Amino acid sequence: MRKRWILVLLVVAVLGAGGWLWGSPYYTLWQMKRAAEARDIDALASHVDFDAVRGSVKNQIAAHLPGEGGGVLGALVRSGIGDTVVDAAVSPEGMRFIFAAAPLAETERPGTIKLKANEMRYHRISLNRFELTRSDGAALQFRMRGMAWKLEAIQLPPDVF
Repeated sequence: MRKRWILVLLVVAVLGAGGWLWGSPYYTLWQMKRAAEARDIDALASHVDFDAVRGSVKNQIAAHLPGEGGGVLGALVRSGIGDTVVDAAVSPEGMRFIFAAAPLAETERPGTIKLKANEMRYHRISLNRFELTRSDGAALQFRMRGMAWKLEAIQLPPDVF
């Protein structure tokens, strides 16, 4: 009788862990959207590794502007002003515009990069990584840290450069 209870508890634990692994990305995205719509910047920021996201954006910009090329944008990036712009853009408020269904996030502004989460598709990369991708190549990449998911990179669409 005792072995049967241990087996039942083991099966319940395995099913619970599997359900959490499958459902936790959706729950995290729901939490982020809810926090963004409520303008709860602290709750939204708790799901983002801002240093990693800024680094991913800066690396993409640097990779597309090698050497002395890139015109004015390249000169700004090499002088450090580009880093300041990226630091300001990859902020809790910037993440709110990605995850919220706010009217400001919906308005068309020339020259802006629109990465609205509701236009993206979920794709599981591995047990501890998933991404939201858009048809033009833009992506939000998440990694599990402990028991929570964190946004760690933004893949800009190729036509930005």
